[in-house]
Amino acid sequence: MNMQTKIQAVQNGVNTEALMGARAALTETPAAGQFTWRAECDWINGTHSRSTVQGFFGLGAEQSHTKAFTMEADHPPQFAAADNGATPVEFVLSALASCLTAGVAAVAQHRGVQLRSVKAKVEGDMDIAGILGIDADVRNGFSAIRVSFDIDADAPKEEIAAIVAQSQKRSAVFDIITNPGNVKVSVA
Repeated sequence: MNMQTKIQAVQNGVNTEALMGARAALTETPAAGQFTWRAECDWINGTHSRSTVQGFFGLGAEQSHTKAFTMEADHPPQFAAADNGATPVEFVLSALASCLTAGVAAVAQHRGVQLRSVKAKVEGDMDIAGILGIDADVRNGFSAIRVSFDIDADAPKEEIAAIVAQSQKRSAVFDIITNPGNVKVSVA
């Protein structure tokens, strides 16, 4: 079985032909690859907020999702809150898991590997003495993050590991977490 036949027989739900076409087009016009992602967040009450994402800039013009997506954030009762949503740090962990998992599906599709199931488990360790102002020497964020995958696919373990490694290499969220850029906060 040649590689082309194998790739066509695999269906992980990723249109790699379109992705590779976009890659080729952006190689020719790199300015179109400059994207600005946006989210708006409204405070509701206490530590409860609602974020909405819909519009973004990319391919040289304003773009939009097919619909607005909202996410509720809050804190659990252990933080004297109403528990109306996941905590912001849980959104970060979820974003990392989602980005890596999407990459696994795309890379597997491109390499002709049929996936049956992919489950990512992400854990982040945090000493809340920092965010509570108890100890100024304790960082506010995660001290460690662990990601583990359980993947059932038509491929040997080594090939699955290579797919995960390629997903990690191309993951925007992995890069954001491990190589933070400049963040500017202002008040209007």
